[in-house]
Amino acid sequence: MKNSLPCILSLIALIFCPLYGFSEIDIENIFNPQHQQYFIFWELRMPRIILCWICGAGLAIGGMAFQALFRNELASPFTLGISGGAALGVAILTMVEIQIINEYSSIIYSLAAFLGCLIAISFILLLHRLRPNSPISDLLLGGVALSFIFNSLILFIQYMARPDDIARMVYWMMGSMQIVGYKPLLYISPLILPAILIIYSLRKELDLLFSCEQLAATRGVQIRKNQRLIFLAVSLMSAGLVSLCGPIGFVGLVVPHICRRIYGPGHKTLFWQSLFFGAFFLCFCDLLCRVLPSQGELPIGIMTALIGTPFFIYIIFKKR
Repeated sequence: MKNSLPCILSLIALIFCPLYGFSEIDIENIFNPQHQQYFIFWELRMPRIILCWICGAGLAIGGMAFQALFRNELASPFTLGISGGAALGVAILTMVEIQIINEYSSIIYSLAAFLGCLIAISFILLLHRLRPNSPISDLLLGGVALSFIFNSLILFIQYMARPDDIARMVYWMMGSMQIVGYKPLLYISPLILPAILIIYSLRKELDLLFSCEQLAATRGVQIRKNQRLIFLAVSLMSAGLVSLCGPIGFVGLVVPHICRRIYGPGHKTLFWQSLFFGAFFLCFCDLLCRVLPSQGELPIGIMTALIGTPFFIYIIFKKR
């Protein structure tokens, strides 16, 4: 029962979260195509919850992989600057007037986010090449510094942008799960699914890398090759998710840490627990954003930060 709990919670969230929001939906109306609630449920809320499910699972798996690779509980796509690189790519694209962008916006934004991720990854790998004998955990500080640089550049772009572009960028930076229909999910699936499969195939290597690089090398693990594969996989996921939802923080930090404490460090089990619990966590945060009283819908990035920041502080002080 303990091992299946995250899976059960994520499935419950996937089924029941679409029923609640600013107005509750009667179950009998979702099977009546003539009723307005039919459209609200199948075209607005169901795609949104599926996006939350995928996004939470992807961010949690990315955080799990980075925490194993860096052997540091503070590692995640958000703290390493990869999400910041994707956000910078989208922020730059927001200011560019391209005629085709309205028709293929999801694909173009995903490409811009992926290029931003590649810039971040290239910088981190360059640091590692300049200091090849330094432990890979030192790159975490480089990623944090890179994240500050990206945030500064985004602020500069906002300063130079027009008022309507500023409003769009600020709202997007807060995180949003608002989509209509299922096409956006199809656009990002070529980025998400291969990345998840890559990380799934490297579960044994992650166990060895989490223990010790020297031990992994003696067991035949190709250290540099696997590091690049993990970086590539997390970049793919971050590009797709950030381009659609914005830079949502703390999911990749909090969820793997909780699952590791409950289920142990073995990635054969940790992979599935992080995937399902991450999906449930973000669906739950999105539900709170929709049902809590506020002036309009509360951005999901604010909710994950409110929940994740105290936990982040707890991790820092516990490590000391």
